[in-house]
Amino acid sequence: MITVRPYAMADAATCADILTLAGRAAFGASAWPVHDVAAFLSVTQDETILVAERDGVVIGFAAVYAGQAPDNFLHHLYVHPAASGQGAGTLLLAAVVAQFGPRLSLKVQVSNTRARRFYACAGWVEDSHDTGTDQIGRWIRMHCWYCDKSSHSRCRDNV
Repeated sequence: MITVRPYAMADAATCADILTLAGRAAFGASAWPVHDVAAFLSVTQDETILVAERDGVVIGFAAVYAGQAPDNFLHHLYVHPAASGQGAGTLLLAAVVAQFGPRLSLKVQVSNTRARRFYACAGWVEDSHDTGTDQIGRWIRMHCWYCDKSSHSRCRDNV
């Protein structure tokens, strides 16, 4: 059984590994750096982190920046590649929406069609007027203004 709980400092090394492995699986090793604990703590600084675990082992995490903007920002949602498709991403996303919704946004790489389908299934809407380019490539912002929490259980976990 997969459960979601608040992050603890003891989770940092595992989350750093997940960030590296899942990022490289999605974008390729040449486009995605290795994240050690210091790098993980740097890219999640000032964010609230939730972890998904199965049998006491962390298999995914989500990090949300809850700042002064009108929307809270889902900055990271990554699942260990060996646990992909087993529901951890769906549970993490539902927990994020429950805790930080209903006004949430995220940026997703345009090339990451798997993640785009996952978020769209959960009710997230792409904003074609809010796009840009970063070190990985083109991204598009998605919003969860009116996400239907019940739709999360219908979505195939693709992250």
